[in-house]
Amino acid sequence: MNYNKRILTTAIITLTVFIFSPQIYALPIFEYNIFEQRPRYEFTEQLKKDNLLLNKGENEIRVMTLNLLAHYTSWGGTPVNERSHIFFSLRDSYKPDVLGVQEMCSDWYKEIINDKSSYKFVTPIKTAFPQKMTAILYNSDTLQVIDSGNKAFSDVLNFKARRVVWTVFKTKNTNEIFVVLNTHLSFISKNKTDQNLGSQACQVNELYTMTKALYSQYSAPILIIGDFNTKRRVNYQKSVITSGNYGILNSLYTDAENSTKTKFCGENLSFNNTLNDHIFIYGEAKINNLSLLSQDIFKNLSDHFPLLADISLWNLFKLLIDRISTMV
Repeated sequence: MNYNKRILTTAIITLTVFIFSPQIYALPIFEYNIFEQRPRYEFTEQLKKDNLLLNKGENEIRVMTLNLLAHYTSWGGTPVNERSHIFFSLRDSYKPDVLGVQEMCSDWYKEIINDKSSYKFVTPIKTAFPQKMTAILYNSDTLQVIDSGNKAFSDVLNFKARRVVWTVFKTKNTNEIFVVLNTHLSFISKNKTDQNLGSQACQVNELYTMTKALYSQYSAPILIIGDFNTKRRVNYQKSVITSGNYGILNSLYTDAENSTKTKFCGENLSFNNTLNDHIFIYGEAKINNLSLLSQDIFKNLSDHFPLLADISLWNLFKLLIDRISTMV
């Protein structure tokens, strides 16, 4: 009996020391997501080693767009908790100031909302399926939210899941104002091409109307990002072939792909391939770099690759002052 008591006492003491010892707490183990038991940032060191982390200028804004690939049982595919560690590694390696996401299902929402970092959702985020599928995240260390809103497209085919979310930001280091619109336009299905094209064209028109209204109100550069389900393609003769309503979008906005010579592509996809994801500009801004992050390590994150741009902002008022000063 005494022997058993000694064993029990020893076990209790050992467990107590293990739990409360500061040395144990200080062990540099992997950081884990509460929804999964996988290392959160396992790819960051690999990106550094391969020199794939792009430098951002001090006064640049870094914007990223990514279709997360929603997971529903009926759709099949890989569960979110087996992919989310790749997303967190991507986000915290490239550190975008603004990150527009599409297809954010409930599992993705739970993963991101419970993450403890400087990245916040632009609120309010509705928990119902249609309202949270398209969202904007921002780095609260670098940006301040001035205004925000969202609007479902008016066509009846999309069940309000197709929408625009927008945010007016102010940079904390330079106090510059800019606007971001994030959207996910309707998919063009083969058996309903004309109907879907018409629906998508209406969405483009509503998107442009919203863009002009925000520009009129804030006189600030506007970045329009997202999954547009419409493609810019280049054939072997290097002429542009478009699909969907890309031609209309390209006439209304400046495509980042057409306005910069500094581009980076991973090994799996290039800008000569068909891309549904775009970053457009309305107003005074300069694209300094456009990167399609199609590296192998991101292949299992989604059926889309992240698209990233580094942008210099020119506030209209500041631009006028600068031009006047050069004339004096």
